[in-house]
Amino acid sequence: MALLGAMLFASLMGLLAWGPIGYPVAVDRHADPRAVLGLAQGWNVLSLLPLLGGSAAGVVGLQRRRVGGPRRLAWRLFFGAAMLATAVGGFGHLARNESGLLLAQVVTASVCALLSLIYLAERLGPRWVAPGLLAAAVASGPLGGLACAASAAWLGGPDLRWLLWLEFLPVLLAPLGVWGLRSDGLRPRDWTVALLWFATARVVDGADGWVWQASGGAIGGHAVHHLLLAGCVGWLAWRVLRQRDDAPSASPDEIASALAASQRAASLTTSG
Repeated sequence: MALLGAMLFASLMGLLAWGPIGYPVAVDRHADPRAVLGLAQGWNVLSLLPLLGGSAAGVVGLQRRRVGGPRRLAWRLFFGAAMLATAVGGFGHLARNESGLLLAQVVTASVCALLSLIYLAERLGPRWVAPGLLAAAVASGPLGGLACAASAAWLGGPDLRWLLWLEFLPVLLAPLGVWGLRSDGLRPRDWTVALLWFATARVVDGADGWVWQASGGAIGGHAVHHLLLAGCVGWLAWRVLRQRDDAPSASPDEIASALAASQRAASLTTSG
């Protein structure tokens, strides 16, 4: 536990020592500027639809089935926040609005913080998805957004370091000691596949222009990044919903009946 905290703290300090990380000034910073079906940056917008569908599948599936155990609420928050981040990102692209895209990054930071808590809860116990920590994870993105706004006002430009640290938190957890601990939720292979989808998406997004050139102008890295994130979220939704249903909680009458039966059995044993 101490090692986990120390390594996460060291990664955060390293990012702070790196210095401010700004946001591109130009709204049209993506390599693929094409309009499709009358939509500005059409492929970047349409490539969000699979991600929206995967997130919605998780939300709807968890409403219909009781799976996830003590992490059920955390999973519902994760998929719901992923839906919100996708919708906000789509509107940001359509409006060609830098503020909308920054807001999507704020929500994405909360999504990644929630996923990290779920990952830890499966290995270190349900206390990692206690309501207080879940509330802190949800608030972490907006707090990072406020830090960006403050740095923009005081330093002349937004500083994304806190948001970026939150967004890479699931990948940072992978090499730590908790990876080898037994999970009482998803299998290690499930997490490996999801994190590979996620890490590849982040790399491809950073290589937006290179992907655009390598594909001969067929597709940009940002659109591929959306599709890879859809694979990550869709995979997690499928694996979560494939888990066994949670055992139904006993009603007060059932508890009283079981207690009475236990007392009768104890009485018979004593008298015998």
